[in-house]
Amino acid sequence: MKRVLLSIAFALIAGGCVYTPKCTPPPANALDGPVALNLMPNNMLYIINSNIDSRYCSSYISKISLSSPGQPSYSGVIPLRYKGSDLSLVAGDYFSPATGLLWITDRQNNSVLIFDTAADTVTATIPVDQSPVSIAPAGTVNGDQWMLACDIVSDDVSIISSDLHKELYRIPLTNNGSGVSPLNAVVTPFPIVINNQPPDRYAYVTRGVDNNISVVSINNHCEFNPMFPSSASVPVFNTVIPGNTATMSSVQTHNCLTQPELWTVSFTPSTDNFIVTGSASGEMRTRARTGIPYTSDNGYIGFTIYPPLSPYVAGDNFTFYTSASTGLINIPNYPGSGIGTATPVTRGIVMTPDMQRIFVSYVGLDSVIVIDTADNAVENYIKVGKLPEAMLLSPDGATLYVACYGSQKIYVIDTNSETVTGIIGVGNGPFAMALSQDQRYLYVLNYNDNTLDTIDVNNLSLIGTLR
Repeated sequence: MKRVLLSIAFALIAGGCVYTPKCTPPPANALDGPVALNLMPNNMLYIINSNIDSRYCSSYISKISLSSPGQPSYSGVIPLRYKGSDLSLVAGDYFSPATGLLWITDRQNNSVLIFDTAADTVTATIPVDQSPVSIAPAGTVNGDQWMLACDIVSDDVSIISSDLHKELYRIPLTNNGSGVSPLNAVVTPFPIVINNQPPDRYAYVTRGVDNNISVVSINNHCEFNPMFPSSASVPVFNTVIPGNTATMSSVQTHNCLTQPELWTVSFTPSTDNFIVTGSASGEMRTRARTGIPYTSDNGYIGFTIYPPLSPYVAGDNFTFYTSASTGLINIPNYPGSGIGTATPVTRGIVMTPDMQRIFVSYVGLDSVIVIDTADNAVENYIKVGKLPEAMLLSPDGATLYVACYGSQKIYVIDTNSETVTGIIGVGNGPFAMALSQDQRYLYVLNYNDNTLDTIDVNNLSLIGTLR
C-alpha cells in the first residue's frame, strides 16, 4: 500500500503537480482554541483562534459584531494561513489603533505576522527566534515603532522594527539553570530617567519557569535592572574606622553588565575585623584576599574582612568584582508560607498608567503580586483563584480583571485598595479579555470550551455566552 501511495505522489510531482492535503475551511460561526481578542475601532471584535483541533489546516480570525454590545454575534472568518497542512499555532497579538495593524505571534513558524485590519489580510511575515508567544509595543525610536516579542523556547526576547519589517535585536535573559520561558512583557509607555541614566524605556518580562521577572533596557537592548545601575567612576564612600581608614572606589562599565565592575578596598594602617558596606547592588564575582562577600536585602553590597595570620598593613588592598545587577526581580514566598511554591511561575503582567505599580499573576501562590517600580520591590500579595493567567487593566487604572484559568472565574480587584471586590463565574479555561468601548461589558475568551462570555461590569454578572 505504501508503495502505491509513493507511486501516486511521484506521478503527481512528475506531472507538475504537488499533492496537498485537503483542508476544511474554518467555520464562520465557531471558535477553535481562542487565544486572543482585540476590539477594533468599528466596534468589531477580532478573535484569534489557534486551531487546536487541527481540523482546518489554518489558524484563523473570527470577526464578532458588537452592534449590540451586550449580545455579540458572528460576522465572518479570516484564515491566517491556508497552505495545505501549514498549521499556525498562534499565541498572542497586539493591535495598534494608530496604524490599524494587528501584530500576531506565530509559534509554529517562528515568526510575527503583520495583519492589516483595513484589508483583512497578512501583509508581512517577520522571522524571529523560537516560538514567540506574545508581543507588546516597545515605543517609538526615530519615528519607527518597535515591538517586543517573547520567545518562549529560546529564552530571549526579540525587538522588531515596524518600518523595516525585521528583527533588530535578540536579548538573552538570565538563565538560572532551569530555563526562562519568557511569557509576557509590559513596557514603560514613554522614556523615563532613573538614577541619572539616559532616558530609556524598560520592559518587565514574566518567566514561565521560576519566580522571577526580567528587566530589559530597550535603548541598550539587554537585560538590566534600572533601579540599580553601575555607580559613577568616583569613590562611592570613604569609611573611617578609628585609627584606620578603608576606602572603596569603583570603575563604571557598561550599564547592561557586558563587563564586571571593579572594587578596591585599601587599608592604612593595620586593622582588625570590620564590615564595609557599599552603595550599589550586585553579586561578588571574585575576591583577592580572605573575605566573605554577600548582597544584603536592600540592594547594598556588603562584605566582611577577616584578619590574616598577620595584620593588614598600610598599602594592602582587597580587590573584587561585582555586577551592577542581575537584571532580575525575585518574587519571595508569601510571608508565613514557610515553604517554596509548587509552581513558581509568573505569567500575566500589567502596569498602571502612572507607572508606579506593576501587577503580576503568579501561579505558584494563586495570587496577584504588586510591585512598586520605585525600588522594584514586592509590596503586596492579593489572593485570587487557581492558576491566574491573563489580566486586563481598565483605562483609568482603577480596576484590574484577573482570569483564573483553573477556577473558571474572573476576579475583580480595586487597584487603589488592592483588594478583591468581586468574583464572576465564566466558562472553562478563561484565557483572554477585552472591554467594550464604553467599558460597560467585559468579554472573556474561554480556551477549553471555545466560548465567548459577556459580563456586565456594572453588576458583575454573566449575561450571555457565544458558542
